[in-house]
Amino acid sequence: MKRIFYFSGHRLTVFHWSRKSLAGACSFESNVEGFEKFSQYLESSEKTPTCMLLDVIEEDFRKDVIPHVYGKDRSAVISRLMDRYYRTSRQYTYAEIQGRQKTGRKDDEVLLAAITNPELVRVWIRLIEEFDVPLSGILSLPLISKSILSLIGAKKGYVLLVSQQVNSNLRQTFFKNGKMVSSRQSVINQDAENISNVGNYARPEIERTMAFIRSQYQLEDDVEINVHILGSGAQIDSLESTFLSDLSNNYHIHRIKDIHHKLGIKGLPDRFADGLFAWVALNKPGIKSHYGNKKEFVRFYYTLASKALYAASVAVILASLLLIESNISDGISYRESSALLQKRTNEFRRVYLEKYQAYEELFSNARLMDMAVGMVDQIETNSQVTPLDFMLALSKLVSKPQIGRIYIDKIEWSTRQADNSKHKKSRKKTDHEISFKPTNVTSPSEIQHIAVVTGRIPVEFNNYRDTVNRINNIIAVLNSGDRVEKVSAISLPVEVRPDKKFASESIAPGNGENNKQVKQGGLFSLKVVMKAPDHV
Repeated sequence: MKRIFYFSGHRLTVFHWSRKSLAGACSFESNVEGFEKFSQYLESSEKTPTCMLLDVIEEDFRKDVIPHVYGKDRSAVISRLMDRYYRTSRQYTYAEIQGRQKTGRKDDEVLLAAITNPELVRVWIRLIEEFDVPLSGILSLPLISKSILSLIGAKKGYVLLVSQQVNSNLRQTFFKNGKMVSSRQSVINQDAENISNVGNYARPEIERTMAFIRSQYQLEDDVEINVHILGSGAQIDSLESTFLSDLSNNYHIHRIKDIHHKLGIKGLPDRFADGLFAWVALNKPGIKSHYGNKKEFVRFYYTLASKALYAASVAVILASLLLIESNISDGISYRESSALLQKRTNEFRRVYLEKYQAYEELFSNARLMDMAVGMVDQIETNSQVTPLDFMLALSKLVSKPQIGRIYIDKIEWSTRQADNSKHKKSRKKTDHEISFKPTNVTSPSEIQHIAVVTGRIPVEFNNYRDTVNRINNIIAVLNSGDRVEKVSAISLPVEVRPDKKFASESIAPGNGENNKQVKQGGLFSLKVVMKAPDHV
């Protein structure tokens, strides 16, 4: 069973729903007697969460534009607008961003709403709070009325939705492409008992609203406005004979009972549309509270938390029962499984004693044999790292045309391995701090070629720049090798390093003995570190 409080300004009606059927309704007037009766009702009824739907003449709407900002900046801008227009109604204000303008700065369009006389609503809310009824939200009937547009096929263009929720008031809400622009409630002096002549009372109010819309929103006379009017069976004849479509205004009359049938609502009177909007407010998903602050809904939040804790406790109890049942079943299964496993264990022990016990010593040495085989493979692999491999790789590099003419006089070759034991003890060391040790062919560490290459290049007298460029080019080409780890200079023909003294081996040209010295010029010595080949 669900319920909703519908407040129309001078009367509060409580609708009780059972799924899609109206289970009952009762009304309370806005006077001392009505407040007393409502208090008695709250005291005797269940404390179920209930929302309040407002349809009052004291509700104001206006459109405005704000800069296109987000988050706290947007909230601050909207807060300033509320202070400007509705300073005395801040607790009952609402703002909704409806899109961006298509020209100029492309500011955001915002719809502002407020209850201009909050005390009108607060007098009922205080009674609700006094009897500890959880209030789940305060909704605006004009704001939720856009949910009706899809039911009557009026989501596009300019639409004026007209409905009557109480005998003396007429609600007119204006939409543009499904977005609310404004809403107005006007008073009509209609007979409380006879509502069949509603067309004559409603027509002047609707014409005034249409004239205001065209002047306020600068609509030309040839722009069509679709007016959709909701009416009961007793009002249809009067509405259809009074509102005839013309070139600028297109009138559509909808029976309230037909909308009830579309929604599947049963047992709801169709005299007015108050019950229809109450059902939409109570059952339409995604509708959030428009007015009020957190203090007014704190009991509702406590109710939600209580339900969540109750659901969690039920889930824990069910899980515990299932776990107990599972443990009992598992205990029985384990007992049967234990007996079966004992039989199989005895069988395996018998087979082992008969067939495999004699080979136990051989099986225990299998790991040692595997390590010995691995050691032999490691020795064979590491022993294949020879000077020939280094010579071939170095020859391929120095024969590149970028190096030019070069003479290799001597190569001192050796190998080395990284000391993994020291590297593991100090994992924070960088690559250049890795320790090395002499080559051990039984070690799994990677082997590196390390050689000192001594040679000569042709040099010209006092052409230091060309000599330095030649040596730097040789070092760069050697470093470009895939397997070369590092090339460092031990001695250079022209020593220009900052930690060395400037020196040159370039000899002035001359005859005889001097020519021999020229041939000996351009001496260099480089240290080359190279990885072992992948194929060994």
